[in-house]
Amino acid sequence: MSLRSKIYGYSSVLFAVLLIAVNLSVYIVFERISLDNEIKRVEAEAAAIVTGVRDSAESIPPDDLLRAYAPVEGMLRIVNEDGTSSDPVTTAAEPQLNVTLSKLPYKYESQKKSEYNRLGQVDYVWVSVPVIWPDGEVVNVQVTESIADTENGLSVLRTVLVAVTIIALIPAIISSWILANRMTRPIQQMTRTMSDIQSSGQFKRLPLAAQSKDELSTMGQTFNRMMDLLESNFERQERFVSDASHELKTPLTIIESYASLLQRRGKERPEVFDEAVEAILSESVRMREMTEQLLLLAKQPEQWNVQLERVDITRLAQESTRAFREAYHREVYCDDPGSIWAISDESKLKQMLFILLDNARKYSEAAIEVRLESIGQECRIRIVDSGIGMREEELSKVFDRFYRVDPARTRSGGASGSGLGLSLAKDIAGAIGARVELTSTEGIGTEASIILPLSVHTAPFS
Repeated sequence: MSLRSKIYGYSSVLFAVLLIAVNLSVYIVFERISLDNEIKRVEAEAAAIVTGVRDSAESIPPDDLLRAYAPVEGMLRIVNEDGTSSDPVTTAAEPQLNVTLSKLPYKYESQKKSEYNRLGQVDYVWVSVPVIWPDGEVVNVQVTESIADTENGLSVLRTVLVAVTIIALIPAIISSWILANRMTRPIQQMTRTMSDIQSSGQFKRLPLAAQSKDELSTMGQTFNRMMDLLESNFERQERFVSDASHELKTPLTIIESYASLLQRRGKERPEVFDEAVEAILSESVRMREMTEQLLLLAKQPEQWNVQLERVDITRLAQESTRAFREAYHREVYCDDPGSIWAISDESKLKQMLFILLDNARKYSEAAIEVRLESIGQECRIRIVDSGIGMREEELSKVFDRFYRVDPARTRSGGASGSGLGLSLAKDIAGAIGARVELTSTEGIGTEASIILPLSVHTAPFS
């Protein structure tokens, strides 16, 4: 059974049950109130009859007395304390009912009593009232009266409620059908969209009503966000495969060529051996670094486990420049303006700083300067080199993947690189809430700036 059929069936049954329960409750309450009112009415008539009978008992013969006060469509009987009874007076319209009423069993009741009885197709209220007769004897005046009019009214009410129930079920069933269609429409759209994606291999989105804010709309929005994430991951994977196959081809070819050269001439010519080993090692290191960068770029930023905290920027910059200076034996100087605290992820910020320092190293032979400053609510880490610089039209392209400012240079000439560093630095900056800015003048040098939000406090946490 489909979900739409289940919703339609369950809601229709629920509407029907609720409607029947409400109408049944209405009828039961109305019936109870009507019967209670009838009993009270007959009791009031019985009290009036008792008063009249007792006042006229000495002046009017008993048979005439009962006939005078007998209720319409009923019976009046006087029962003595010893259990005997006078002849009852019946006033039913049908002779058979008169016979039936007169044959009803009776007994003396010491207290007032009321009952509801049904004889054949007619309902009666029976009331027994003890009375002290003028001669001092205690007798029962028992009144039996038909409540056929009330039963006819209840019968009409039953018919009306049944008709109302049947009529009300029609719009209820139609509403259930509309509700089922409305609730399952987004699911059907999602199913069709997923089938289209499966058949076409292209990512598609659900059309959503802008004004809708219900759970079904939220489900559609979640589905579209999931499609965005899947498409982004798919594009990153495709880009990784494309980038890896494109960029790793060169170092692998170089390694293969030098390995072949070693196999052919390495044993006889030591200078060839040294050159080949150095090239193979250099390309292997570069291939490892490129693979790590490609793998990181293939991840979504939210998968980088970013942990933002207060970081002492001065300490981090000085430690990073010291490690970089010892690793590459280059002159790298760092300011000491005192503690500057900013909000960032320390490990990711250090990685981004190393990328920019390494970029400055590749395109500059002179000393590299790291300058720190705080302006307003921001902190700047500026990496300044005196290298080859670049033209203004190239600045907008340097953050593109695999773009290199001077493609004519060979990697052995000191400007080796994959062209992934600045692209990776830009992605890291976006993940940790920072910005990267680049200014450069051809032939003079380049300045790369990392801009971070300052921490409110200027001292470490205590």
